[in-house]
Amino acid sequence: MFPLTRTVRGNTSPLSEGKGEKSLGTARSRLGSWLSADRVFGIVLAVVMLVVIVDLTRATHLVFWDQSGPGPSWLPLCLAVILLVLSLPLIFSRGRTAASQLGASPSGTAKYILLVLALAWAFPIVGGLLSMGLFVVIEMLWVEKQRWLTSLVAGLVSVVIVQLIFASLLGVPLPVGPLGI
Repeated sequence: MFPLTRTVRGNTSPLSEGKGEKSLGTARSRLGSWLSADRVFGIVLAVVMLVVIVDLTRATHLVFWDQSGPGPSWLPLCLAVILLVLSLPLIFSRGRTAASQLGASPSGTAKYILLVLALAWAFPIVGGLLSMGLFVVIEMLWVEKQRWLTSLVAGLVSVVIVQLIFASLLGVPLPVGPLGI
């Protein structure tokens, strides 16, 4: 009936019939199949991280490293580079992953947020290493429904890694709780 209506729906218009031209609807459907939530998030994340990296490298008052060790821009710059690298698979991936395929659920997300808030509260009171280890164990048991042994091993490994990297290698003082841990 109306040529433009047919074009938007994906059919060729009467003027382009026989010329092999693709319609506006076909172009939109191809763009729609390329644009997924993963890709949009990856693109936005990459752009924001590039802005952060440029901003941190231009900020002369925020040193990356000095004679005493890591400066105030060390952690944000490292995290920005890591997030930039992690955004690339989101942008260039071929498939789409639904949240249900990842095992994400609203109750699991709420549990995880609750645990992160508990970690933030317990970190200075209970101690850095102990609260981190308990966080990993409880998260794996309660949210991920893992076995006790797997959860305890993961908690112990995370405590050892945090101790080695932050306390030993970088010299970052972690809060010590009443147990001395």
